[in-house]
Amino acid sequence: MDTVADFVKTVWENELTFLFILARIGSFVMALPILGGGGTPPYVKALLVVAMSFVLFPIVSGNFPPPSPTPPAQLSLGLIVQGLLSEITIGLIIGFGARIIFAAVEIGGEMAGMQIGFGVANAFDPVSNQQVSLMRQIYMVIAALTFLSIYGDHTVLKALAYSFKWVPTTGFMIKGPLIEQIIRMGSDLFILGMKIATPITIALILPQMAMGVISRVVPQIQVFMFSFPLTIGIGLIIFGLSLSLYGSLLREQMGGVLEKNLSDLLLKMKS
Repeated sequence: MDTVADFVKTVWENELTFLFILARIGSFVMALPILGGGGTPPYVKALLVVAMSFVLFPIVSGNFPPPSPTPPAQLSLGLIVQGLLSEITIGLIIGFGARIIFAAVEIGGEMAGMQIGFGVANAFDPVSNQQVSLMRQIYMVIAALTFLSIYGDHTVLKALAYSFKWVPTTGFMIKGPLIEQIIRMGSDLFILGMKIATPITIALILPQMAMGVISRVVPQIQVFMFSFPLTIGIGLIIFGLSLSLYGSLLREQMGGVLEKNLSDLLLKMKS
């Protein structure tokens, strides 16, 4: 009981440090690909943020400046706001690094759904609170399960913990190398989305060309009547056949590539 009391007393004496840790973890959780959406109740997010802050406080509190003898109420409000904004920005950047792969999956799923013909067949996505295509929903479920199965969440949490060591609150500024890294990751997002949709897109080119030729040569045939079921059937077959390639691509991106991107972000924020 004394240990718990001592811990609470330490947190109370370093309430400003705990507040900074809470701000970074809070913005990080809000930007996460699985927990950050509207499908997770707000109180669950709040409890998770507070729990993670208490867990990381004994580990990372030594990387913050020692508590000032001046009471927080007498500290400069501008410095406190600047520190909080820095913490929120750091958390959002790390969350962005983890979310970018899922954004690419969303793009690839939308493109694949449009090619197959599911552009008007939407389903409600509780994560984004909006109507999304069926193929995007399927791709996202597979991506989330793959992310958890290869312990991608461990990689992201380790990056968050290391960020307190590499990127302290004091002195953090968004500089040119960090902006270049974010832009590069944004461009990779669209490339990865194209890779995800490529098998279905390429496979449907020939049937669509064939139906175009048939409609020109034999205009009496109502190509429009059987083009939809033919396109959907071929698209779903190719989707099933390409699942192994999709899984391999996800494991590669959520393994070494994700870890490298997060490390590069931390290094750019540190410099």
